Amino acid sequence: MVTAIKIGTFDQGSNAAYVRRLYLLDSATLDGLLDPIRFPNAINSLTIPVDGLAVSIGTELTYLDFQPKTCVFNENRNLDSNGYLYEVGFSFDFPRDRFEIVSWAQSTRYKEYVALWEDYTGTAYITGTNEIGLEVNITRSITALNKMAVQVSGKMVTPTYYLESVDLSLFFPAADFSFNFSLDFNS
Repeated sequence: MVTAIKIGTFDQGSNAAYVRRLYLLDSATLDGLLDPIRFPNAINSLTIPVDGLAVSIGTELTYLDFQPKTCVFNENRNLDSNGYLYEVGFSFDFPRDRFEIVSWAQSTRYKEYVALWEDYTGTAYITGTNEIGLEVNITRSITALNKMAVQVSGKMVTPTYYLESVDLSLFFPAADFSFNFSLDFNS
């Protein structure tokens, strides 16, 4: 007996490209991650639920504010002598050489990151784990264009997982933070 499996359909809805939002979390401050392969859940086998992340108190979350539709993500599965691995990477440019970006990149030495991100279709993802994270690299060039190219990349033993959402208030409900300015206590 043969069982036919159909993957995908012709009409799959919107296929808007590019990364819309990208947050980096220091993997050393990620206390726990419910890896959906090791710890299957009721959602599906590759999705991390909103309560599937635990971070240390005082954790910094870096939001990379690049220009719209300029950040791309790639993931390649390869086989080497140790088995399958996933080479993943984000790449984008900042439009000119800027001190704050060079300073931030300097502070990322010897750190690995977990990326929480969303594409323009609204699908949320997580790349990296508390065991293996991503590294930040920059390239500065002042030629016909004055720009800084940023790459956040790594080699993983697991693919990029899905997230229920990239809404930070769902993942970190006790953090009591927002991107809005306020004079209130605990803002």
